[in-house]
Amino acid sequence: MAFTLSAGMALLASISAVAAVPFPGASFLQPRQATMPDHCTNYCSVGAGCVCIIRPTNCVANYTVEDGDSCTSIVAKYQSFRATDLYAWNPEIGRECFGLQSHVPVCIDVTGYTYPGPVEGGEIWTPEQTPVPVQPGIVSNCTQFEFTDSSGKPGFAALLRSNGITQAQWNAWNYPSQNDTGDWSLWAGYFSCVKA
Repeated sequence: MAFTLSAGMALLASISAVAAVPFPGASFLQPRQATMPDHCTNYCSVGAGCVCIIRPTNCVANYTVEDGDSCTSIVAKYQSFRATDLYAWNPEIGRECFGLQSHVPVCIDVTGYTYPGPVEGGEIWTPEQTPVPVQPGIVSNCTQFEFTDSSGKPGFAALLRSNGITQAQWNAWNYPSQNDTGDWSLWAGYFSCVKA
């Protein structure tokens, strides 16, 4: 079989555009469908090995996670979706976003999505709004979460004052397995529990 130079270059371009190949027989995303599959798809790459991922069937853009990435850094890089959306489209990352894996793609856009703008420091969300990322270990009965932006706003004293809570209460809701009189702190770029 003979190849022309342009056909060979087109073949190389198409191969290099694919960072990894799913297992044979794995289902591929179908962009006109708007549902999450009921099972995961095996995804394999040289860098990541094999993992099982779940993607919405209407995913139209992916990003391959790099070493050191977090939900906050990926959201900041694109500024076109929220961490809550990243979690909705990639549930295996978890609400704390600790499930991100280097060299594994995450869905970063779906058909028909409209970006509502960034989450601002001091915003209060309820569990129904699915705040992401949340500090790990938050009590399961939390009813209100407040976002601390990447610059650390609102500060800890302002957060306690505006919510009418004590540090011991905040500690008990956010670090329940630790001493509630400890000097625990907010995580920048995360939601913490401010009412339970």
